[in-house]
Amino acid sequence: MEMQPDLLGDIHYELNYESVSTGTRFVNYLLDLVVFYALSFGSAYAFASVLPLENQFVAIMFSYIVYFTYFTFMEGLTGGRTIGKIITGSVAIREDASPFTWNDALVRSLSRMVPFEPFSALDGHPWHDRWSKTLVVKK
Repeated sequence: MEMQPDLLGDIHYELNYESVSTGTRFVNYLLDLVVFYALSFGSAYAFASVLPLENQFVAIMFSYIVYFTYFTFMEGLTGGRTIGKIITGSVAIREDASPFTWNDALVRSLSRMVPFEPFSALDGHPWHDRWSKTLVVKK
C-alpha cells in the first residue's frame, strides 16, 4: 500500500498583522490603570459598609480582585480589547490567529498578577503576551 502525499502540507499561511509600538502599549497600560483606579475607588466606596477595607490585607486583596476582574471581563467580552486598547485602536489576538477566547483573557489576567510583570514590557513583548501566546496588534 502506497502512502498518499500530504497535499496541504506545503501550504503556509502568512499573517499580516502590524504590531503596535511599545509607546502605544504604554498608553494602553496608563489608560487601563486609570480605569482600574476608578473602578477600585468606586467599588471600595460601594462596599465600604460591607468590607473592612481599613485592614491592609483585605484592601490589597480587594484591589487584586478588581484588577483581575477588569482585565478578564473586558478582554473576554470584547475579544481581546480593554478600554485602553479601544481608545488606541489595538486588540490582543492569538499568535496562531485563531479566535481569542475567555481562556486567553484569563491567562493574560493571571500573568499580569506576577510581581514586576509591567517591567517585562520594556522589550515590547511582556510576559502576559508570551505566556498566553498572544500579540497586541493594530485593529
